[in-house]
Amino acid sequence: MNITAEEAGTALSSIAGRLLENSIVTNEGYSVLQRVCSDLKRQKNSINWALEIDPGERVTFEQVLDKNGASVTPALVARINVKQEDKKCHPFLSLDIAIEIENLVNDPISRWHLDLANSNGSSFQDGPLIHLQYGGHNRNNRSLDHPLKVPRWSHPPMEVALMCEIIAANFFTEIWQEMRRDPTWCRSISIFQKLCFTDYLEKMKGTLSVSSTTSLNEMWAGNWTS
Repeated sequence: MNITAEEAGTALSSIAGRLLENSIVTNEGYSVLQRVCSDLKRQKNSINWALEIDPGERVTFEQVLDKNGASVTPALVARINVKQEDKKCHPFLSLDIAIEIENLVNDPISRWHLDLANSNGSSFQDGPLIHLQYGGHNRNNRSLDHPLKVPRWSHPPMEVALMCEIIAANFFTEIWQEMRRDPTWCRSISIFQKLCFTDYLEKMKGTLSVSSTTSLNEMWAGNWTS
């Protein structure tokens, strides 16, 4: 089942509305999400679509308290290009999405980054093709970049809607526990689960029937697409 750009835009708009109603996303963050939704809807019935949330115009969420009682602010950036014509791999031509967490004076506290392994012609960087890693580039403050690029964790793909739910579930847990019972919320999230998880689960299922290698090896960049 292919997800059209308009379907994605409509579902993401509904998700954004629920996040705003429940005081999870800021007014500014909501406006960014609605801009993305409008861009998607303009792509109409295309099954190949793109979206971008620039670091200079991030989706910002409401402040929350860390374990020491200090206020922190989660934010989301993304650059995603969906191509659903090729079912041999996954539906992402490019996938680059990050959760950035800052303190009250906008100093970076942590950053979690989900993307595809970089390729250079026929070779890939070491690591799983789709991976989650801690760190990456801290905008306007590269001196605070984490010194290690590893480990890269094998991880299913996720896009803006699923990352928004991750933020809601982890930082606004009590509110999300009510939202997850909302049929409209679940229907909208399910659209993006199908987009992200269908091919990934088929790939993972296929690795379980092979005893001459490991699932991680089959998920490794280069091996997945060979």
